[in-house]
Formats: sequence, C-alpha cells, structure tokens
Amino acid sequence: MIKRLIRCSQCNQVIPLFGNFGDLGESSLLPGVEWSSEDLAIQRKFFRCLREHPTEELIVDYDTYVSERPCYESTKVSYFEASNGKQSFLIRRTKGGLAQSAVYELIPGRLHISNVSLKIQEDDLRKQIYSWTTFPPFTEDQIQKFIRAFQEEVEIIPPEKFEEEVEIALEGETSLLAYASLKEARWENVLRRCRKDFQEAEITKIEQFIRENKQPNDVLALMIKREVSILDAKTEQVESSP
Repeated sequence: MIKRLIRCSQCNQVIPLFGNFGDLGESSLLPGVEWSSEDLAIQRKFFRCLREHPTEELIVDYDTYVSERPCYESTKVSYFEASNGKQSFLIRRTKGGLAQSAVYELIPGRLHISNVSLKIQEDDLRKQIYSWTTFPPFTEDQIQKFIRAFQEEVEIIPPEKFEEEVEIALEGETSLLAYASLKEARWENVLRRCRKDFQEAEITKIEQFIRENKQPNDVLALMIKREVSILDAKTEQVESSP
C-alpha cells in the first residue's frame, strides 16, 4: 500500500504519500500497513505546517524491509530504505497497536543485519526420527548420539561463516529468521563423528535419513537467527536498534 513517502528537506520529517496522492486503496506491498482517517489528518497537518518548506518524494525499496516480528502482526517496529533517486534514507516505522496510526521517522545511519546463532531443530528432529518408517528403528541411545554429532558439528561454525557453510536458504516468518542446509562437506563430518558409535549398516540408515530430511523446510534444516542494528555512518559503530 505504501509505495512512496514525502520528506521535508528542511526539517527531515517524513510521512506516507497517500489519500489524494494516489496510494489509498491500493494493495499492500509493505507488510503491516493500514490506513485510517487519522492517517489522512496527519498528512493534512504535515502540509499545513510545512507549506513554506521544500519537500521531495521518496520511493520505498521493499527489498530492504526488515522487522523482528512477522508481517501479520500490527504492533511492531520495522525499518526500510527509501530514495529520492540520488540519496537513500533509512526509515523507522513504529506502530503501537491495531487502532493506532503508524509513525514514520527518518533516522541517521544505515541498517546492519548480522547472524547471531545457528541452531538445530532438536525437538522436531527427534519426533521425525521416532516416526521414520525404516526398520529396525533407531534406539533412544542412537538417536541421542546422532543428535549430539549433528549439534557438535553445527556449534563449531562461527556466525561470520554461516553463509559459507550452508546452502539453499529459506526465509522464515520474520526478516531475522532463515532456514538452511549444511553443505555436503559438513554432513561428511557428522557421519565421521557417528562412525565411532554406529555399525556400517546403521551409518547407511543415517545417510538415508539425512538425504530425506535435509532440505530447508525439513527437520535437519538449521535455523539462522539474525539481529538488526543501526550502523552510524560517521563512526562506523554498530548500535543496537530499539
């Protein structure tokens, strides 16, 4: 719904471009945006106050949108960039509740997205192993040993190497969560760890289980958790966002 914003070049205030300017009623392209009579009142007040100030139109870059909450939640803080064609600006959108209008602020700096942790889906993985249809089934001890071998391999991967060691990423329900598969070399390491505790026939079963369950939407997928910060362009220091 929000494709464009209006920025006051003098005092740096920013509001969505909607209502009589053409965006009201269009399909939503930025998650979580709702219009109200209050929104339109804010626009009218903006133009009354800034009648003597120069303004410019900003085009929203949807690919930069990030929030720690899912798009269907109305109460959240989100960030995205918008450009006047020459310069990009970082916008913070804050919505305190379903009945409240969103507040847009132009803030200094640029977005910094970093990987924080790489986790296995242990509970779902355990359930899938128990329900797996090959026989004879894995024993509880075998399940624990396989999970431990898998966990140990994942734990040695540092956050700055996540994207080098995983593949076929699938985005999660928020911008700060993704799912990915270990690369084959890492799975070989997992099997190598297992060989000290399993017979060769059991290793074959483990290989089969891995093949069938390692895609990003399966239980062997890894959860990549990220965090968003604002990078101060002057000092190049990363500051945690609100």
